[in-house]
This record gives sequence, C-alpha cells and structure tokens, in this order.
Amino acid sequence: MVSRLWSGPTAVIVTVMDGRLSPGSGGPLVDPDGLVWTRTARWVDLRVVRRYLRDGNGLVLFGGSGGFQLRWIDDAEHRQALWLRVRDSYRNPRGGAQGDYTGHLFTDGEGRQLCYLEFSC
Repeated sequence: MVSRLWSGPTAVIVTVMDGRLSPGSGGPLVDPDGLVWTRTARWVDLRVVRRYLRDGNGLVLFGGSGGFQLRWIDDAEHRQALWLRVRDSYRNPRGGAQGDYTGHLFTDGEGRQLCYLEFSC
C-alpha cells in the first residue's frame, strides 16, 4: 500500500509494507495455479536466464511490480520480447545495483524447475 503525504509543493511518498517479501527477496513463491515452489538458486547468471527463455519447454514465471504480479511466459513470441528487455537491463549476480531484472531458480515438490524473473524499478 502506498500513501501520499503532501507537504508544500513537494509530494513525499511513504510506502507501508504489509510484511510480505517478494519471491526474489526470500518470500514464498506461489504460482498463479496455486503451486508452492522452493528457491534453489538466487540471482542466477544471465546465461541461465537466456537458456530458459530460449527453451520452449522450460517454465518461466515473470514477477512484475517487484514480484507481486505473477504471470507465466509460455509462448515463443513473449519469451523473445522479454529476452530483449532483460538482456540489456539484468542485474549482475556478482554485485552492483545496475539493472531492473533478476533471475532465480525454483523447484516444486515433484522436482520440476522454473526460472523466475523479477522486475523491480
């Protein structure tokens, strides 16, 4: 929830946290179908993300708005469009605050893996 407080000509935005963490920050990942996933790798290398986006069989879940708006990326056209955005704005896993996207790997109870891409600006 975001509240706006007005003080003179400048608007001050105060963010009130509701206690939830995004999946990329350590919170739980519950996909749009209600399945719970466990993180196995945090801030994976861009080459891993590219492999998932290019492989039509790999599961890719996108988390917009800092990870709170989840949607599956399942067709080739959307995967290619997402790759074009991610490749130039990926946050390096070795450090640095550059970039708007981070990738993480998750596994479900049956051993399936997915690449979770989180966008935060």
